[in-house]
Amino acid sequence: MKRISKSIRAKFTLVFISILCFSCALSLVISLIISNVLKILNINFYYKGQSITQSVLLISTLIICAVIGSLTVFFVTKQIVKPIEYFSDSTKEIAKGNFDVEINYKSEDEMGALADNFNAMIGELKSMEYLRKDFMSSVSHEFKTPIASIQGFVEILKDKNLPKESFDEYTDIIIEETKRLNNLCSNMLRLSRLDNQIIQSEAKTFSLDEQIRKTLLLLEEQWSKKNLELNLNLDKVIYNGDEELMQQVWVNLIGNAIKFSNNEGYIDISLKKDKQNIVVTIKDNGIGISEEAKSRIYEKFYQGDPSRASEGNGLGLAIVKRIVEICNGDIIFESKVYEGTVFKVIL
Repeated sequence: MKRISKSIRAKFTLVFISILCFSCALSLVISLIISNVLKILNINFYYKGQSITQSVLLISTLIICAVIGSLTVFFVTKQIVKPIEYFSDSTKEIAKGNFDVEINYKSEDEMGALADNFNAMIGELKSMEYLRKDFMSSVSHEFKTPIASIQGFVEILKDKNLPKESFDEYTDIIIEETKRLNNLCSNMLRLSRLDNQIIQSEAKTFSLDEQIRKTLLLLEEQWSKKNLELNLNLDKVIYNGDEELMQQVWVNLIGNAIKFSNNEGYIDISLKKDKQNIVVTIKDNGIGISEEAKSRIYEKFYQGDPSRASEGNGLGLAIVKRIVEICNGDIIFESKVYEGTVFKVIL
């Protein structure tokens, strides 16, 4: 019985066999009743002098059986088709952009599984719609802030009596804001390209430890300004992959470690290789990540520390996550507030 309850095909077969048996049995009963009535009334049917009463009863039985079976199938099918019509109406609502629909159909068969999957799909679409609106809102905000800043300072610069010191200061701010806009556009284009990329496009063999050292040289101005101590433990590792994408991973992760480290703190970077994986660990003793922010750090435009919003645009870790996925790797982290953060990239 459990197997039948979980198979809509078995249910339909059982239903139609039951209908067939029911219509045959009922038509037989009706035919017997008609036969007895004809006998009591002494009614017979003749054709060319021969009695055809039995033939008439047989044909009547078949007709009654067909009528009863057809009517029963019609009403039963109507009940069976109801959930499908419900699915159809819900699909039309989704096509209109309404993701608040839900199919309340509980069953252990394929239709029940379809209803559960349909509701799960609606939930995912609703979540994606929310993320799309949130993304558009975030993009608008990220562009609006620097543009408003540039507009304000340009209007001030029109003052001919403005002191040279103020002129230079406001010009530097405008340059920084334009750099921020340029960086935002570059990251958005990069992330858009990565979202549509499935595999590494330009895989080649290169030294991973040398690439990390070069990244540190690129970021020397940033870590020198904070007087950070760098502790390197890099094994010699040759890696086959997209060199440009991997460079972006280290720039973002090491850049974040520098940004969120305290002055005169430290950053530990290690590179290890075993028989199966390559593991890169980047550890800082900075401000850490709050419990609330941990589940959202890979979201586009999300910034766990609003006080440092001017130093980035919340796309760095989203880019890192996507690159690691393209490289068939994994990224994990551990963090404690005011104690620091550890990121591990497993390739």
